[in-house]
Amino acid sequence: MIHTIATRVARALLLSAALAAPLAAEEAANLPIERYALYVASNDGGAKRVALKYAGTDAVRIARTMSEIGGVPPQNSLILTDPSRAQIDDAFARMRRTIERNGGKARRTEFLFYYSGHSDEKAFLLGRDSYPYAELKEALNAIPTDVHVVMLDSCYSGNFVRAKGGSRQKPFLIDDSTVVQGHAYLSSSSEHEASQESDRIQASYFTHALVSGLRGAADASGDGKVSLNELYHYAFNETLSQTERSSVGPQHPSYNITLVGSGDLVLTDITDAESVLVIPKENEGRYFIRAADGTLVSEINKVSGNMVALALPAGTYSVIVVTSTGTLQGTVNLSKGGRVALDASAFGIVPRTYDRARGDGVAPLSTEEELAAEAARARAAALEAAGQTPPAETTEPEAAAKRWLPFQFTFVPGLSIPRRDSDNVVIGLGLLMSHNKNIRVAQVSGFLGSINGSLTGIQASGFLNTADGTLAGSQIAGFMNSAISDSLFTGGQIAGFLNTAKAPILGAQIAGFLNISNRDLRGAQVSGFMNFSRGRLTGVQYAGFLNVASEVSGVQFGVVNVARKNSGASIGLLNFILDGIISPAIYVDSNQIAYVQYQGGTNYFYTTFLLGIPFKGAESEDDLDCAIFGIGAGTRIQATKRLSFDIEVLSKWVLDADTGIGGTFHVNYDPDDESDEPEFVSEGYQDNCVPSLRVTANFAFMRHLSAFASVGLDFEIDGFNEWAFDRVDHGMSFTISEDKVWAHPSVSVGLKF
Repeated sequence: MIHTIATRVARALLLSAALAAPLAAEEAANLPIERYALYVASNDGGAKRVALKYAGTDAVRIARTMSEIGGVPPQNSLILTDPSRAQIDDAFARMRRTIERNGGKARRTEFLFYYSGHSDEKAFLLGRDSYPYAELKEALNAIPTDVHVVMLDSCYSGNFVRAKGGSRQKPFLIDDSTVVQGHAYLSSSSEHEASQESDRIQASYFTHALVSGLRGAADASGDGKVSLNELYHYAFNETLSQTERSSVGPQHPSYNITLVGSGDLVLTDITDAESVLVIPKENEGRYFIRAADGTLVSEINKVSGNMVALALPAGTYSVIVVTSTGTLQGTVNLSKGGRVALDASAFGIVPRTYDRARGDGVAPLSTEEELAAEAARARAAALEAAGQTPPAETTEPEAAAKRWLPFQFTFVPGLSIPRRDSDNVVIGLGLLMSHNKNIRVAQVSGFLGSINGSLTGIQASGFLNTADGTLAGSQIAGFMNSAISDSLFTGGQIAGFLNTAKAPILGAQIAGFLNISNRDLRGAQVSGFMNFSRGRLTGVQYAGFLNVASEVSGVQFGVVNVARKNSGASIGLLNFILDGIISPAIYVDSNQIAYVQYQGGTNYFYTTFLLGIPFKGAESEDDLDCAIFGIGAGTRIQATKRLSFDIEVLSKWVLDADTGIGGTFHVNYDPDDESDEPEFVSEGYQDNCVPSLRVTANFAFMRHLSAFASVGLDFEIDGFNEWAFDRVDHGMSFTISEDKVWAHPSVSVGLKF
């Protein structure tokens, strides 16, 4: 008997396990793929190496591309510019904690590590510090994700990826596969080669190819997705073709990939783009595509026979096409959600000109020089399309690097002590004006400080600071700071009046009155009056009065908060979040009170304002001489697309129409006594505040029309707010604490708009 029961139980368990297995697999397949990324840029390779110019911007371009179409949300990514070894270790630890905290929420997790900067055969070079490759591999192995993708843009980076010749052990994985593990290492050069950057493209050759490839140029199959295999082959060919005639020598990107799975790992999806620029398959030539500010977005060697779709943000772009027979130029406007194909009618012919010096003849331009000239024309055309004046052309060769001066005292630009023109000054001090391109420590100016290169240190000015380049430190000004660059600003801006920055900021903007950031900001904006951010803000926006932002991934603190998108919280009296809660409403409750209401904020946190008028008072139906004003905060739980629930804490005040506040009053005054002063005296005044809790169910018919029903509790407290409950009938009650606290329930129904 016992044996029979045991056998049946065993069979039942086996059957349950067999049924549960496909269910578990199905549930896992329905989970999303979660991606995380750490981007590191280091311009400073130490005293014996020339400082790089574009490591920071390279990291920003890769990060922006992966955020837009690579499935890496801003909250899952981190950018470090000119960090120390300890800061990189801390970033790895933060990533590890975040991934562990989110464990079980995805069918597969992937981690992307990108580095741009100096390195040698054994380590990354971080100024006076270094990060050995062996320790980097240990840090990567400690990241608890299924897949590690590593992209290294530095000299001799092939030493990191080299392992048994860098061969693939298994085919790449397909993006919708569930069980995949392994790593993929891509490097900009072999173990014996130097990696290079270019002023012509304002980037490194390898990262420039990566960005163009990820945005669609590498999509050889034409399926609208860029795979790891496609990206490597595109980056290899482009990097080699751009460097094979370089004086430094050609670059051969290398790889080491050991991924267990089948298919091909998809890195970016062009269909997720804000807008798409299509180059038809019959077109051919070298395409230079620049944004309205002149920034080179993509450079593609297009061959006939295949279509290229580029994922780009909405905006105006200048396009120059260099073919074997001539040069064409045009402008294209991309709208959000738009897909525009380049049409031949949109281009005009640009005549080619070759400069000749007076007297001696000049040899024809080589292909590389010709492309550089076309790139300069494209940049000028883009600036003209944006209504800006392009810089004057020059035929002078780029000046050789000048040695560093330890100190420079400047009265006006061009008049300095010592009297030596130098781009490399350690400390600059100017009573009236200063102009230094590279500062390693500080620049101090009584009127204007200007840097046209990079600053690792502090700018301080009694009136104005302005910088055009990569900053790693702080700007401090008595009146205004300005950092106008396409580089990454790492550090902080502190001003007594105004901060403004057009570069992405990693740090903080602090101003006594106003902050303006036109690009992405990671950190904090703190202002005594107003903050304004046009880019993506990740962190905190705090203002004494008003916060205005485009996209926020964090928290806004202010009296008034305005944002187009906010995935965090807006905490203030009035919140206007376009993709959040903007909800005026009307409703009536069971206490026969009619209300108008406004809710504003995000699902995580919103504020509520309400004003109510009773249909009848506690004493008679004609007693309508009071009103209810309320303020509170709540959170919204989105159950389905149409159904949501609000949980709110409110504080309501009963306002008397005669006195404006609770209680009754009279004036003590003797008109026959000239020395008698009027006295405003309370008779039996008691607090009129009513604490309240409310739970609401909302059903949305459309974006701005919902019906809702609420259940609320108003709390009457002995010795605290009896007058409010005597003045307005709150109906039935039940006792919470005998003779101390009573709860008055109510039900309300209404419409939200």
